[in-house]
Amino acid sequence: MATPFPASAWQPFSAYVDQTAIGVLVIHGFTGSPESVKPLARALAEAGCNVECPHLTGHGPRWQDLAPATVEDWLGDLLPALQRLKERSRVVFVAGLSMGGTLALRLAQLDPAIRGVALVNHALVFGNPLVPLAGLLKHLLPSTPAIASDILDPSVREPCCDRTPTAGVAQVHRLARLVRAGLPGLRQPLLVFKSRQDHVLPARNATLTCREAGSASTELIWLDRSYHVATMDFDKDLIAERTLAFFTRLALEEP
Repeated sequence: MATPFPASAWQPFSAYVDQTAIGVLVIHGFTGSPESVKPLARALAEAGCNVECPHLTGHGPRWQDLAPATVEDWLGDLLPALQRLKERSRVVFVAGLSMGGTLALRLAQLDPAIRGVALVNHALVFGNPLVPLAGLLKHLLPSTPAIASDILDPSVREPCCDRTPTAGVAQVHRLARLVRAGLPGLRQPLLVFKSRQDHVLPARNATLTCREAGSASTELIWLDRSYHVATMDFDKDLIAERTLAFFTRLALEEP
């Protein structure tokens, strides 16, 4: 099946300033693409940050390519990029959209060297009651309609898989359960962005995370002009500005 999106949409983004800059790992969401978070990645790079925005295994125009991918595959995509940032930056942070935010939390749980985390409409709990059953349903229903491109701005479309693989949903649910179980042990400061109108993930993801995380500090910013893919929507500049300010402030504090 032909895709209306250029191949560059699935290409990673990387920018290096110098060894004194802060480093930020930016992570895209499930069935999405690096293109969905490149507005944030580019804004951070233009502000003087070292940035890595990898492509996650299986993500592209065909849902069949994503179906066999696992949480371990996605973490395996992120760890080398994070290591590059740690080697060439004075301090590192992570930011992620949707499942990318969930992966960002998992990295922070595993690596105390990560100084802070920014989340945009991240996934820990789900509105669809069938999500916990995806591991069983994948044998009966291999895929469902695409969930991507939930964007208020009518002029923007998100490059995404043509459908949603049920096996992949099971992996996202597994990741979310793992991350939520570890929230009380999380120590890094959190900046949480949540769209008031999100047709993919419920609002309680934001409030639950702020309540259950053991983080040194949490800040919740509600977005009024964006749907789920807020990093491509009307609030993308606000997200970039507040994320940069958050990371810059933390970089000046004693660890």
